[in-house]
Amino acid sequence: MAAASPVRLLVVNGCSMTFGDELPNRLETCWGALLARRLGADFVNLGACAGSNHRMMRLTVERLGGYTAERGLRPDEVLFLGMWSRINRFEVFAGEPDRQGGLPDIPDPGWCRLHPTYIDRHDRRSTVWYKELQHDSGDRVEFLLQWVLLDSWLARNGYRYGFLWAFDPDPTIFEELRPYSEQIDLSRVIGSDRFPYGGPSVFSVGKALGDLGPYRHPLVRSQEVFVEEYVDGWVRDLLRREPSAPSPARRRGA
Repeated sequence: MAAASPVRLLVVNGCSMTFGDELPNRLETCWGALLARRLGADFVNLGACAGSNHRMMRLTVERLGGYTAERGLRPDEVLFLGMWSRINRFEVFAGEPDRQGGLPDIPDPGWCRLHPTYIDRHDRRSTVWYKELQHDSGDRVEFLLQWVLLDSWLARNGYRYGFLWAFDPDPTIFEELRPYSEQIDLSRVIGSDRFPYGGPSVFSVGKALGDLGPYRHPLVRSQEVFVEEYVDGWVRDLLRREPSAPSPARRRGA
């Protein structure tokens, strides 16, 4: 098999743990930026504070092709890393600016994030969602459905990609919803040898080091350890794989 193309662009997406909240000079010290320098790649950070998995799937599909084309790259020269967050977050299209804090670096007009803490800020959309509409079982199904769809889209378009965790995952989700989880290429997840537990999450690394900010975000040392001890080696193993190999489920005709 021919040698894989070098990674020329790293695109990451997720919540505040990807955005780099509470970090000094976060554009240089978040885990994605640290990894991009190690790879010698350009870097785009699509993360946002309180970002949901729904937002990660939507924005990745909307923007990744454009970033690839405008740089004159092939999909196999791009590495996408998605960091899954809390499954009870959501977003709605309101057609007006999102007035909450921790806005993403990339403009995303019209979409408003929903988060439990926004109830205390008297955000009416979040108040209605969490008091009237949000449902734990629905969150679990939707999370895995989002994963199946994003995994399939990335593979079919020839991107190299993988997934990480902002917080430690709930292992019961993968056993309870096997019709969904069996369609996911779990070998592309950090800590896949420990599934259904996976990890470590960037939060768990920061917590173990006692290196969390006042709002419980991993600080600089945590970002460095996360990349040095866990992410860098995992990514390099991931890149040795055939760039667009179908997942085990798709090879079985699922």
